[in-house]
Amino acid sequence: MLKIAICEDEQSQRELVKNYINRSLLNKNYEIFEFKSGEELIANYPQKLDILFLDIQMEEINGMDTARTIRTFDNNVEIIFITGIWDYVQEGYEVRAYRYIIKPIGFDNFDSQLNLCIREIENKKRPSVVVTYKGEVNKIELGSIVYIETDNRNTIIHTDQRSYKSNMGINKIEKHLEGSTFFRCHNSFIINLEHINKIGQDSVFLGKYEVQVSRHKMKDLKIQFTSLLGDKL
Repeated sequence: MLKIAICEDEQSQRELVKNYINRSLLNKNYEIFEFKSGEELIANYPQKLDILFLDIQMEEINGMDTARTIRTFDNNVEIIFITGIWDYVQEGYEVRAYRYIIKPIGFDNFDSQLNLCIREIENKKRPSVVVTYKGEVNKIELGSIVYIETDNRNTIIHTDQRSYKSNMGINKIEKHLEGSTFFRCHNSFIINLEHINKIGQDSVFLGKYEVQVSRHKMKDLKIQFTSLLGDKL
């Protein structure tokens, strides 16, 4: 569930932003928190907040100072400033502001900025692994990996789009993948159970690939694959 906070001292503006969020996220699961001052926000800060709409021109603690305080304990929340002036844009870099929305707030711009922000958050939350080979560094989403095979002391990671070489050995990669949907089906292969189309007599079919399965691994493979299917049914 997305957690979104609005910190705005004018009730009419809080209601407007809340209304825009509800219009924009009709098919999303989310929760909205409302605060009328920076002090109230800091004192009652929600855990694991995803997005904060923060008015800059508030009485007592302004939005920029509120953001500075927030960054002392939360480096992950995406801060979208709402303001009537551009004067604070340069300071926004200090607190890593995601965007500025200038008043009066129009729905089309608001909707675009909010959904772009959500897509970035979702991309960050997708499990991934970083692999290197001959100076090249690639970040690979785990869900896209079909299978992994040994290549002498290196490995080749086959995804649904392309293949990558990695300096990391298969045993080390296996440790990184513990607790996920990957299974070591052979000394030379790790497969992603999510991509299995069919289990044969001594191999498994993953889309266009066929991967050998060790005889002593076949029983465990069928148990884990059946369990995964059961969780989805």
